[in-house]
Amino acid sequence: MRAVIARLRRTLQRFHDQPPLSRELLLLACTLLFALLILPPLIWVAGRLSLGEYLRDPSGAPTGGPLALMIDYMGGILALSPGHWLVLLGPYLLTVAFRAGRALVKM
Repeated sequence: MRAVIARLRRTLQRFHDQPPLSRELLLLACTLLFALLILPPLIWVAGRLSLGEYLRDPSGAPTGGPLALMIDYMGGILALSPGHWLVLLGPYLLTVAFRAGRALVKM
C-alpha cells in the first residue's frame, strides 16, 4: 500500500512540475477521457436504478442498454447537441470551477 501511495505522490509531483499549458492540456485530456469512457456507464447505472430500462424504441420495447446509451451519447456529441457537450465538458468545467473557488477563498 505504501508503494502505491508513493507512486501516486511521484505522479502528482511530475504533473505539478509540468509547464502550465502542458498541465492544463493533460488535465483536459484526462477529463475528456473520463467523460467519454467512464461517465456514460455511470449515467446508465444511475438511470437504470432510478428510472428503469434505457429505451431507444418509442414503442417501449427495452432495446437499449449501456452500449446503446454509449452509441447515442457519441451520436449526440457528433450532432453538436448542447446537452451531450455539457456532459462531455462537465468534468473539466467542474474542475475549473473548483480551482477558481479555491483561489477565491485563498484571497
